[in-house]
Amino acid sequence: MPSPKASKRKSAPWPRVVCAGLIVAAIVVYIELMRRFPRLRPLTRSTGPIRIPVADPRLKVSAATDLWGDMIHLNHLNDACVNGGDTVIPWSYNSSDTSYLWSRDMPTQHLIHLLAQCPELDVFLPHDIRNHGYCQDSMAYIKYLRTRALPLWVFDLTFDYQGRRNMSYFDLCPDTALLFLDEHSHGLPDRAIFPDDKKTVLLPNINSIALSEAAYEQFDIVLCKTRDAYDRLSQWYRDMGNPRNTTILFVEHTSSDPAAMARAHANTRPAFPFIRPREILGVRFLHVGESPEAARSVVRCWLAQPELPALDIYPLHPDVRAAVDQELRGAAPSNVHMHAPMDTPHLGRLLLEASAVLQPSRSEGFGHLINQARAAGAVVVTTDGAPMNELVDGDSGVLVPGTPAWADRHQLLSVYGSLEWGVTAGAVCASVEHVVGLSPDQRRALGAAGRKRYENQLRAFRANMRRIRALLRV
Repeated sequence: MPSPKASKRKSAPWPRVVCAGLIVAAIVVYIELMRRFPRLRPLTRSTGPIRIPVADPRLKVSAATDLWGDMIHLNHLNDACVNGGDTVIPWSYNSSDTSYLWSRDMPTQHLIHLLAQCPELDVFLPHDIRNHGYCQDSMAYIKYLRTRALPLWVFDLTFDYQGRRNMSYFDLCPDTALLFLDEHSHGLPDRAIFPDDKKTVLLPNINSIALSEAAYEQFDIVLCKTRDAYDRLSQWYRDMGNPRNTTILFVEHTSSDPAAMARAHANTRPAFPFIRPREILGVRFLHVGESPEAARSVVRCWLAQPELPALDIYPLHPDVRAAVDQELRGAAPSNVHMHAPMDTPHLGRLLLEASAVLQPSRSEGFGHLINQARAAGAVVVTTDGAPMNELVDGDSGVLVPGTPAWADRHQLLSVYGSLEWGVTAGAVCASVEHVVGLSPDQRRALGAAGRKRYENQLRAFRANMRRIRALLRV
């Protein structure tokens, strides 16, 4: 029979084995965390105005803008983008009749004659991204750069023109730069006919998981819609190098104004529903659902506090509708109203009638729905995180406290801090109660301040587009 000492000697290695196993497991977990979540790098934030150098001293940038005309024009362009099919959309299009768009079925020589009027820059807009977000992104450039949105089939054309045979788009417009949205290039720059010296421009949503280091290194110019994007990209090029000598420009951005279309329809179409003044309705909230997470936070707030004022929910995507239905479990409270898909003027009517628009976004490439709510003069309630708090501050809306999510390694620029925010139902409720407690005059003042910020940003964007046209002429 072994002695107690012998037994003790035989069992002694087990604690060491267990400890070693725990250490190995901890190392594996650490490596996996480092793989999934990047080590954060310091980020230098810019301060003050960021100017685009004007290359052409003859360029004049006027502060005057026909805002009403601009809004109607932008809305027509956006509707054409979403509903006009796989067509060429020229900046001059300003109609509700999509037959004025340039289609592949047009007489070839007439189409080529139109395409031959080459601008400083064309926008590549394939059919698979002609949705609300990308149409809002691209149509602002189409209008203010006085250019065209080109589908993929334009680059497949071969034709004879002015005595030259077997020409392509690249022969027709050799000096025109080409703008791409995010990763949606469809392999166009890799085609054999794509000129090596063709100037390329990228308009990124920096929260995209599809934009890689290689993507940022293959463009001559990168345009930033938000200051947060400009700061992160500027830091990234400083840290990682800039082999192509890419130029980074902060150009701001703008969105169409559905409320302008609602007012236009109310004035010209007797069948259009009457737009009820906000204060006659009392306090009423609207959530335009683009994200399931944000929609859940809003719905959970109303379920937790059924005495809250009326809430209208307009889901933009089926997954948002599914998330709302899951939360409501088929029994919506009497003060929660779901809306079916609607056109731009009817969405504008909802924006005009809402006392406040709730957009507690998890992330935004820019924030078009926030911007459209500002344009309508509603009180905007959104997340106190970049870039949402670039559009709305405490003097022009209500900011909901958010918690930064884990930095996601699939989002390249999250190495400088998370690009996503978590907002709880409790935080939404606290902000809703704050809005309810405001006087009508206070709500009107916040809405007017938001509208003014919208107008100022639109003017700044328009001026920057004129400067970019001048830069591209060099």
